[in-house]
Amino acid sequence: AYSDWLHMFAYGGLAMSLAYAFQHSTRPEWQVLLTVGLMTVGYGASIELLQSGLPERTFALADMLVNAMGAVVAVAAWRGLCRYVQFYRARRLRDIEVSVSQ
Repeated sequence: AYSDWLHMFAYGGLAMSLAYAFQHSTRPEWQVLLTVGLMTVGYGASIELLQSGLPERTFALADMLVNAMGAVVAVAAWRGLCRYVQFYRARRLRDIEVSVSQ
């Protein structure tokens, strides 16, 4: 359904944002990506559980699974992306020096 795609992209976006935020961590990459995945899946599960107590909302295990799938796909995509893209830390735009390799 259309809402499933929205859930997948939303939680994928959350996972990508968290992965970007933690990319300069001193921890091993697998620990960072596992933490990002668990945080995203945990957030999605807690939102679904909170919805179960609201009369106008419904709890759906399928939504939790779609949220988790979006997070897992995003974490895997982030790992692949980091193999080909170099990120820079800069406080100001003029601090960035672009290296061109041939």
